[in-house]
Parts: sequence; C-alpha cells; structure tokens
Amino acid sequence: MFKRTRYQHGSVEREERKKGPAVWVYRWWEEDINGKLVHRKAQVGDVKKYPTESAAHSAADALRLTINNRCEHRNLRRTTINTLWEHYTQEELPLKALSTQDAYVIYAKNWIVPRWGNLPLEQVKTVEVERWLRATGVADGTKAKIKCVMSALFSHAVRWEFCGHNPISSGIPVGTGGKRGPSTGVRISAKRQRSPMVLSSEQVKLGLAELEFRDQLLVFLEGALGIRQGELGALRWLSCDFDNLSISVQHSYYWRRGGNLKSTKTEASAKLLPMHPSLKHSLQEWRSQSLYNKPEDFVFPSERLQGSKPLDLASVLKKKIQPAFRRIGITGVGWHTFRHSVGSMLAEMGEHQLTIRDYLRHSNLHVTNKYLQATSKTKRLAQDKLVDAILPTGILPKTNLIQ
Repeated sequence: MFKRTRYQHGSVEREERKKGPAVWVYRWWEEDINGKLVHRKAQVGDVKKYPTESAAHSAADALRLTINNRCEHRNLRRTTINTLWEHYTQEELPLKALSTQDAYVIYAKNWIVPRWGNLPLEQVKTVEVERWLRATGVADGTKAKIKCVMSALFSHAVRWEFCGHNPISSGIPVGTGGKRGPSTGVRISAKRQRSPMVLSSEQVKLGLAELEFRDQLLVFLEGALGIRQGELGALRWLSCDFDNLSISVQHSYYWRRGGNLKSTKTEASAKLLPMHPSLKHSLQEWRSQSLYNKPEDFVFPSERLQGSKPLDLASVLKKKIQPAFRRIGITGVGWHTFRHSVGSMLAEMGEHQLTIRDYLRHSNLHVTNKYLQATSKTKRLAQDKLVDAILPTGILPKTNLIQ
C-alpha cells in the first residue's frame, strides 16, 4: 500500500563550540537504505553569518527542499529564488569547474538575487525577465550570461520538481512532448559589440622586439601555439618532449582561490602540439637559465613563491606585455588576442579550416569560425579578383589592381 511521505520542517538549534563562534545546526529524520528512520543533522552556519535564529531558519530553507524532495506539499511550491539559489549552491554548483562557480556566484549575487530573490518561482515570468535584462544597460554578452545562469537555476528547479517549467529557456511546461508553444523563452542577443582584436604577423614581430627574453618566450609560445592563458601557466617541463618535438597540453591553471590545477577545457584541448625547432631552442635556453628546471617544475614559475605556483600571467600582461605593445602604438592586447591572431594568420596563409580547428584544439568548427577574420589587405585582394571577373571590358574606366 502507498505510504504518504510527510513534510518535515525540521528544527534549528544553536550549538556552542570549544573554539570559535557558536553554530546553528539543522536536524531532521530520514530513512536509511533499509527503511529505518535515522536522525540527521547538518551545520547551517555560525552566529556571525546568521546572528538570529530567524536568519538561520531562512538559511535552512535550502536543506528543507532537499529532505522533502519526495513530498508533495504546497510549501515546495512557495520556493523563492533566494532559496533556490542556496539549494543550487549546495547540490549542483560544486560539481562545476572553479572558474564556472566563481562566474555563477558573481552573476547571481550582483544581478539575479537582488532583483528576483524574494519572488516565488511561479511569479518569475519570461517577458518580465526579458524586459529587465534589456533595461540593465550592460553589454549583450553579459545579458546572455545572466540569462544562462537564471536558466540553469530553473532547470535545477524543474529537475528537483520545485516548479513545472523553465520560463527562461522555453516557457514550455514539462510533459508537453517537446512541442514549441507561443513562447521560446527569454530573447536576448549575445552579439558582440565589436570584433576581437587580431594582430598581424608584423605587429607580433614588432612587439617581440620590445620585450626581454622571458616575456619574448611567453609571447612566442602564444603566437606559435595559440594556447590559452591557463594552459600556458600550467605548462611543466615534462609537458615538453624535446626528442619528438611536441608539447602536451593536459592541464590549465586557475589563479584564484589560492591557485588550482585543473583539466583542460574540453577533451579536444588535451592534444599534442608540434614544437618548431626555434621554439625548442628557446625553451632549452630558458630552462638553462631557470632556477626551476626539474621535469615536474612549471616552465614559467613564480620565483617569489619559490616555484610552487606558476607566474602570475595577468600581472605580466599588465606590467610587461601591454606596455611593450603600447610603445608600437597597439593598445588593448590580452592573452587571448594571440589565440585569435593565430587562427586568423593561419587562415590568411591558406590553411584548411579543419587544420585550424585541430591546431587551436576546438571541439567544433563553429567555435573556430568565431576566431577567423580576414585582414583588410586580404579582403581587398579578393575584391580585386571579383571585380576583374564580373566587369565587362570598356564599361567603366580600368584601374590598376592592388598587387
């Protein structure tokens, strides 16, 4: 016979500790694997974070959602965005990469929670969110990211059955067979307001001439390989196979939260890259000068931290790379500028798109196409060929084409 699951409010109690401030503890009952009731408890936070019992009870709402997941109770239908965010941060956010976690927290705390935090889920409407995003005045890319985080929150709510549909991504109730209704979710453009900066080979050469050896090598690696900033920081000497002239990109470094070594962005990113002989000799020369040249050492270590962490590349960019390029009249250079430049230079040299995709280690061509830009000279030469092909003789004055 079907057994009805009761809704549990649980209890919040204050517990003193021998060291540190007192903490609030949430207690409840749950069935173990054998169906036996077991008393459980979880720490909500200390009294510094939640000074009053009322504040602790509010913070425990996310836990109540979890323990009452199998219970059909009207209180579950009163879940607010605040409570949903707390539940998401406990159940799903920790499964994402640290960089993704930090980005989600920024968008949620700066934008989503202040505006929508106190509203029940069923009161969040597609068109209202769309109007709000359009009125924020931020870049289209930022609007799209805020929308993405809100959609992730509601997908989480649907999966846990706190609500019946996701008003951000589709507005279509769950169980309608995937049919598109009159709403297609929040409509926000993610179109770039300007194209990413791309350097020519001559500009890279001029920039290299303005730098000292270590920073020359950093830019040379970026300009020759097009690797990501985190991948450059994570390079170790054991990643460099000087005998077979290859570099293995297996990890990426995340400088925040004390520094973390993580896997590459995608499976496609973890591939071998060729090592040009000039790159080999430069790396070997740098290794002979470095205090940290064992196989497990970082290629670009922080001497201040005695090689325990890689060099702070954001600081190097600001203090060394950008001033060097400003001296030749180029502003706004970032580490990713070189990655975009590699893609565009390879395209201008006539390399096939599949070659460029594999060289940049993209998972698909759609991403690669965003990196490719034709230079003004290339477009003008293409136009010369086109005009020469379609213009009949004697119709318009003939001019000399650009060679």
